[in-house]
Amino acid sequence: MKDQINYGSTPAAWPYPVKYGEENRIETDVLIIGAGVAGSMAGLRAARRGVTVAVVDKAPIEISGSGGAGLDHYGGCISNPDCAYTPEEYIEMNANSAFGRMSDHRSYIQMKGSWDNILELERLGMKFRDEDDEFAGAPFRDEKTKIMYAYDYVGKHTIRMRGGADIKRYMKEGLQKEKNATLYERVMITDLLTEGGKPGARVIGATGVNEETGEFYVFNAKSVVVCTSGVSMQGTSTWTFNSEMFGSGYRADPRNTGDGVAMLWKVGAEFGAEERFGQHTSSGPFGWPWYGVGNPDNTWHPCTIVDNTGKVIPWKNSKGEYIDTVEERSLPAAGEKMMNFPRPTPDIDPEKIKSGEYQLPLWADLTSLPPDERRAIWGLMVGNEGKTRTSIYDYFNKAGFNPDKDMLMCPVQNPEVYGSPLKDWFQGEQFNNKFWKSDTLRGVVVDWNQMTNIEGLFAAGSETSQGGAGCGSAGAYAGNRAAEYAMKVERGALDEAQIAAEKERVYAPVKRLGNPEACVSWKELWMGMNRVMQQDCGEFRTLSTSEHGLVWINSIKKHEMQMTYARNPHELVRVLECESRVSVAEVYLSLAVANFREADKNVDKSKIMFNKFVDGEIVTTYKDDQWWLKPPYASTYLENYEKCRALEKEAN
Repeated sequence: MKDQINYGSTPAAWPYPVKYGEENRIETDVLIIGAGVAGSMAGLRAARRGVTVAVVDKAPIEISGSGGAGLDHYGGCISNPDCAYTPEEYIEMNANSAFGRMSDHRSYIQMKGSWDNILELERLGMKFRDEDDEFAGAPFRDEKTKIMYAYDYVGKHTIRMRGGADIKRYMKEGLQKEKNATLYERVMITDLLTEGGKPGARVIGATGVNEETGEFYVFNAKSVVVCTSGVSMQGTSTWTFNSEMFGSGYRADPRNTGDGVAMLWKVGAEFGAEERFGQHTSSGPFGWPWYGVGNPDNTWHPCTIVDNTGKVIPWKNSKGEYIDTVEERSLPAAGEKMMNFPRPTPDIDPEKIKSGEYQLPLWADLTSLPPDERRAIWGLMVGNEGKTRTSIYDYFNKAGFNPDKDMLMCPVQNPEVYGSPLKDWFQGEQFNNKFWKSDTLRGVVVDWNQMTNIEGLFAAGSETSQGGAGCGSAGAYAGNRAAEYAMKVERGALDEAQIAAEKERVYAPVKRLGNPEACVSWKELWMGMNRVMQQDCGEFRTLSTSEHGLVWINSIKKHEMQMTYARNPHELVRVLECESRVSVAEVYLSLAVANFREADKNVDKSKIMFNKFVDGEIVTTYKDDQWWLKPPYASTYLENYEKCRALEKEAN
């Protein structure tokens, strides 16, 4: 028939009762959006302050978030008693390094609370120490505390996480024991609610939808903490459609679709303007199974690499000096206080590969390592790292891989890639995918309390560039600050018109089902957005291409986005996720436009630029460099940190 729509294959019968439009209204003191490592720890700490807490996640909390797939090491644990330097000294050492961008109050908060966070995980049941003395006498083990360190055996700032594959299970069980905390799983938060329904006003709650039943949720809270991570595949899904290939990313929960970025931008939260285009790009789904192919870095450090004839690839330290022993690969170079990741790859001259002096393929040779190092890589690290417990460690062992006698092939790549200072060969040939970018948003801006520029709105974890294992310490800190704020304010009145408008938006794809014009699936919406970003926000951008991208995105929002459909609650949430992706694309393009426009002005280059979205326009502001150590803040990191924790100490 003329008006009949063919939606392709018929979905399976929906196994849950569908309750579109049915509302659940929840009042809580603190609302935690996203229950990954940061959100779960924020919920735990807030609940212990005596306030009521609602913790909401789209996924089962036991496996949700970037840490839900496992964690093999806790990096940046500068506050542990064995570390060779203090958080203050670490920041000073990194001030002029490639990682200096992270040396601010956010990184200090992570580092300062990291040891307390690991002890909290231990209290929750995660046994990270070598209690059975399996690695007694190993160079990376402290014989008194039985703590095992990774990478830098002198600095001792990274702790190996035995049991880390189940980190989220311990955190969920801890939340369930807190009488003040209520967990809401399979609920996607769709928008933040503000006083009077106005952007920029105090945040007083959020709306959500259940992906199993389609029910609508309205949360009224005194404070809100956004811990939704960023966009899966470290940002690459903004440029690349890869819905069936997420498995190759090690810490990328496919549900990290930018919902937090979208809702923060919409209410007028400030974002940093920093971009890192071209640095540590990830080929995402086009790489190899992460940690499942031979390489010398990250979880596989300090593995020996040989060529196809068995010739060992020499290692060099950060000074370019050859090092002879395996143990030296985990020690600082002479005169350095911190190990700066020596590698074998600087010695792999592309011409030596092309000439045949080194014959491909290369191999990761675990067999030649000392037994403790071999077992630490294959089992202690691989086995607890994100997504490696089953897909790598268990499957490879069942297939017959034996690290005592077998070597693992390294990816065959363009010779130039092996000598790159960028890490992780399993990511694929990074330089061949230049317009699929990663980590280009610095994150939403927060102060010493982890509060954004919007009253009552806090954020932590990857959403604020507090990534990796440090999400836990950042989340714990934010949970305490949000609880303290909630104790001091009255509950705000919800704006029913704002709720009604969001409810109408959420259910629009369901109501369109059967309409002849509703012919755009969630996957097609995603792919259309990808094309905009590949064309107008790729390696080579100008003000004109960025502005064109915004025009294109707005056209999609007005037309194709209004032609989507959803046949069940699962598809409804997928459509809403893709609407978030479109908003994320808009943020990237808006920041690009702001950067180009500001570049034409005579602005002090030492100033730090911030951008926010207000009444349909990008508003750009500036702060002094190291503004977090200038009035109204104290001049030292420790003083600011202790001042913010004063109420917490009184409560304890």
